[in-house]
Amino acid sequence: MPLSRLVAPLVATLLLAAPQLATAATLSVDIPGCSQVTLSGSGPNYTLSCAQAAMTCVAQANPTSPTGGTAALLSVACSPAATGVTWSASRDCTTPSATAVGQAAVTEVVGGRSCVYTANASAAGFNGSASIAVVWQGSVNAVAPTGCSIARTPSNGSLPTAGGAVSLSASCSGGGAVTSWSWRRNATTSWSAAQAPTDSLPANTGSAAVTYTYALTACSNGACAAEVLTTITVAGGTAAPAGFCSQFSDVEFVDLNWGNTPSDVTIPPGRVVVGRLAVPASATTPLNQAGLVTVAEYIGSQADRVMTISSAPCDFRGWSAGQNFPAQDPTGVNGPLAWVTGINPSRQFLLAGDPPGNSPPKPLLNPGQTYYVNLQTIWYNTGQNSCPTNNCGVRFTVNPPR
Repeated sequence: MPLSRLVAPLVATLLLAAPQLATAATLSVDIPGCSQVTLSGSGPNYTLSCAQAAMTCVAQANPTSPTGGTAALLSVACSPAATGVTWSASRDCTTPSATAVGQAAVTEVVGGRSCVYTANASAAGFNGSASIAVVWQGSVNAVAPTGCSIARTPSNGSLPTAGGAVSLSASCSGGGAVTSWSWRRNATTSWSAAQAPTDSLPANTGSAAVTYTYALTACSNGACAAEVLTTITVAGGTAAPAGFCSQFSDVEFVDLNWGNTPSDVTIPPGRVVVGRLAVPASATTPLNQAGLVTVAEYIGSQADRVMTISSAPCDFRGWSAGQNFPAQDPTGVNGPLAWVTGINPSRQFLLAGDPPGNSPPKPLLNPGQTYYVNLQTIWYNTGQNSCPTNNCGVRFTVNPPR
């Protein structure tokens, strides 16, 4: 390693005048942090190089298996001796508090947690580090929660598109009461949150599945039982299809049930929600009876909405705020099969031809094909957000012809 990187004021190139007499010259250099100094080149230009000496460090903990709620004492010894030490901890673990150079104390209240504590040491011209693992034991005075599980909303279907949100809810049926918890996404990101948080998915979600971990414990008298880890994997979602959805900045997809089991979704301002309605290939229409798609409020205040049924997602073709809605297109080529507005919009549909004279005609859905129920929470005449709480949830229900 060139000396100039270690000792800035020192010029690595030496200019030596050639001696007029045949005399010997001795150059003695002692640089902290250099295990060997080498002089190379030929006069009058010489290069002085430094091989940096290694700092070796060993970390210790006493005890290495403490009980949650008690303290562990950490120390690090280095050669050469460190003049400064900083401590860090692995994810979810408490950062140690330094008590002296190379010494620190740390207390974890959560039992059953494995923590790695790292000392980063330095001295003049030297740097080194060492780590020590400590396994915290559950307190005998606290009872761990049992029967823990995680649910997601919506409970069916795939992830929302990139940047969308998923709501999680965790609960335990027995054991000690949960007093400490955190959430992790794909085991790399952790954050503290309520036991029923809503997470905005990373923008690069794409088609990758996301695994959430709910890390929880129960505490009593400042000590906690062993940590309980509960996980749920949310199936990979697809990006918003090209075309109509590209005009909207935030699109969330939800799979609708062919039956009267509802599908719930939260709609923040500016989001378009697209319900995928896959009509089973075996679906039939007894006596030309109509089916029904409904949207109703399930959380928050009521709000006005614009809904379309279309063969394409995000299909609001031909309409803009302040204008009348265009006529529905029974072929789906030039626009939605149906337009609906109101607080709780609904629309009948058929799986067979609509008798002549019906006005407006009911959209015809073909078995074995997928259709899209597109929804915006806006005042249809102004295009402005109609959700007074900025967080309005809707419930999609599909009642097939029976």
